[in-house]
Amino acid sequence: MVKVPEDTEVSDLPFTHARIKRMIRDQASEGQYVRSEVYYGLNLLLGEIAEEIIDRMMNTESAYVEKYDLDRSARKYERVENIIKEKERASRKLDALASDIEHLSREINQADE
Repeated sequence: MVKVPEDTEVSDLPFTHARIKRMIRDQASEGQYVRSEVYYGLNLLLGEIAEEIIDRMMNTESAYVEKYDLDRSARKYERVENIIKEKERASRKLDALASDIEHLSREINQADE
């Protein structure tokens, strides 16, 4: 859960407030309002994620930080995306199985009549 301190100022945010605000507004539906704490919260969350990736990325013995280091450091977030996709796939498969069971159940009930 993202905690947004009440005394958070735009100058305290890791990324430019205008950019985050624009990104959210570009996705918002017409007439949809977004509270300011959402803008601040997303900005703070992205800052935390960036800090974690940077800390991992800089933990290298090499004199140069390579693209490989970035990929290795961001792998955790890519795994989360893969898990979400796998969960959606499994859910679709279970829905299809439930539909098949209902169909077979109806056929059995009709045969008994």
